[in-house]
Amino acid sequence: MANKGIAVVGSINIDMVFSLPRLPVTGETVSGASFAAHPGGKGANQAVAAARLEVPTVMIGCVGDDSWGQFLLSGLQGEGIDCAHVAQVPGSSGCAGIMVAAGGDNLIAVATGANALLSPGRVEGAGDAIAQSKALMTQLEIPLETVMTALKLAKEAGVITILDPAPAQALPPELLALVDYLTPNAHEASSLTGIDVHCWNTAAQAARKLRNQGVNTVIVTMGKLGAFFSGPAGEVRIAAPRVATVDATAAGDAFNGALTAALIQGIQPDIAADIAAAAGALAVAKAGAQPSLPTLAELGKAVSLPW
Repeated sequence: MANKGIAVVGSINIDMVFSLPRLPVTGETVSGASFAAHPGGKGANQAVAAARLEVPTVMIGCVGDDSWGQFLLSGLQGEGIDCAHVAQVPGSSGCAGIMVAAGGDNLIAVATGANALLSPGRVEGAGDAIAQSKALMTQLEIPLETVMTALKLAKEAGVITILDPAPAQALPPELLALVDYLTPNAHEASSLTGIDVHCWNTAAQAARKLRNQGVNTVIVTMGKLGAFFSGPAGEVRIAAPRVATVDATAAGDAFNGALTAALIQGIQPDIAADIAAAAGALAVAKAGAQPSLPTLAELGKAVSLPW
């Protein structure tokens, strides 16, 4: 039975979150923190973001056989995500240490753990799940060759491909040519292009450079400014709704989940990006990664949904 939803190939982490009055500088200890542990990882976050928008979602990834592995797996299943292709492997689960300042800025360090064992072979074993989907989301917290395999399988099946190039790293032209929608933030766009992305004009320059390298559509997310959309039909500046920032940790994941959910409904790409910007804004207004991801009802109150 075809699921005709979204397949996500990516990381699954436990997030150790420290909420601080401000971020420390090198060698400094900042006291007064509160602490919480949440399910996270860019892959899992994007799967949850899609599932909360009531889209059939399948997760392809790895967790460890440590104390966190079953917790992470149960959390995904509790969101209604198909986890038949989530493997529990020997060793530790992926872990992210996140420091969040009072204004919402953050610093993140990631221990890859089980995510390093998400091999091309494991993804090939889930090839039917990818082919039965309308779209594939993937990111760069897993081996690059695994990302390439997932994108190839999706393209061969006529599935829409969305790559969130985070954390930033050099990407070969043959990989970029497999990407329908590339969604870097300003820092990642700068890293990928060598252009200092800090305003609409520099975002446009970076987006055009990436499109010239083979990507069909580029959407550069710009935080409080919004997002710059560049595709075959033209370019659009997308304003972000004004919200009080609490924690920006999963804003990009909310954006990608909503973008992909809208695209598989047949929504025009720039309108899908506008909906995605609203989802990202809702996420920054709450603490935590997965706890901040909006439901369909919450998103529908913030922006008109044409489905």
